[in-house]
Amino acid sequence: MYSIKIKILILCLIFLNSPILFAQIENQVRDKSPGLFKNQRLFHSPPKPLFKGRKHNLDFVTTIPKDSIISGSLFFKTNLMDYYREFILNEKHGLFKFTYDPEIFPGTHLEYYFVMKTTSGIHASPIDDTGKLAPVNKLLIDPVQYYKQQSRLNK
Repeated sequence: MYSIKIKILILCLIFLNSPILFAQIENQVRDKSPGLFKNQRLFHSPPKPLFKGRKHNLDFVTTIPKDSIISGSLFFKTNLMDYYREFILNEKHGLFKFTYDPEIFPGTHLEYYFVMKTTSGIHASPIDDTGKLAPVNKLLIDPVQYYKQQSRLNK
């Protein structure tokens, strides 16, 4: 009898609080923050992990039609470079790809961002929640040490 009352009380609390929960979710979905995924026109997911001594692809994807894209550029530097270097990238089916080669660009950290010029304006990735450019800063790690650590964590 006691457990039935608790279950009923829990169900009542869930039903009474559900409109508040749904209102919060709807507010987050309708949020106009430029950092949210739905408001961006360029998408990028940094590769994880980035290993020392290996080539890595830095891919950016866009939903903007090809005929509206004027140019796409990756701005890139390592910790051994003083300034960003610009690399003009070609678009293929909405994909912009840059291959990082550690023999050409040595370093222990990568820092980069992508800018695309279109007929309607300029788009960049990645951006933070305030809409400002937030370059990716990744540490290049030793693959042997990484896998040793992973095996210790999985035990």
